Amino acid sequence: MSAPTDPDVAALGRALDRTIRRVELIDKALRGLAGEVAELAADPAAVPPTGPRSWLLADDPFAAMADLDDLAGWLDSVYRHYPDAALSSCWLWHPAAVEELWWLRCAHAEAYHPEAGSWLRVGDWHDRQRPGVARRVRAVLGKCELSRHAPVRDRAVAVTAAPRAPLVSHTQAVATAWTSPDRSLPEPNSDQLTESEDYQRALYRSNR
Repeated sequence: MSAPTDPDVAALGRALDRTIRRVELIDKALRGLAGEVAELAADPAAVPPTGPRSWLLADDPFAAMADLDDLAGWLDSVYRHYPDAALSSCWLWHPAAVEELWWLRCAHAEAYHPEAGSWLRVGDWHDRQRPGVARRVRAVLGKCELSRHAPVRDRAVAVTAAPRAPLVSHTQAVATAWTSPDRSLPEPNSDQLTESEDYQRALYRSNR
């Protein structure tokens, strides 16, 4: 039997062939992506977190739990192998320490990313970023331990939350003055000076 000569039928056949080829290409691409996902899942240290997120600004409990789980796995597989990477038992109770470790973990993922990473980033992570974070984390944790975050007998909690930024109710006055032509900041009034003294006393007591 001879092939159909109707132009419409022939065009339909060609369109069907093109569609089949596209489906085959898409299927091949999906199989490749599935393999990459499986490879990344097998190595949690190589999975780059999706976009910069600050622990100090976390407001989604599920995202926060996922971030901490990811960080804990990375600390175990990467960070703990360095001799200056000791963590106190209460590191999770120090938001500044968590923030430092979280961004270091993300920088590590970027440095070793199979496509976006580079040896220059790897060198910067080892030579500058990791030692800097380790030094600052030790300064935050010091000789702290979890018991200092809870009251013991008649002793109050030794480690308290960071004090709120002082004099924030006066931001409008400072902003108005700073954006004026001569940038002359306002002279502190008596209420502001009193608020400042109260803040300094509280800060002194918390640092004793």
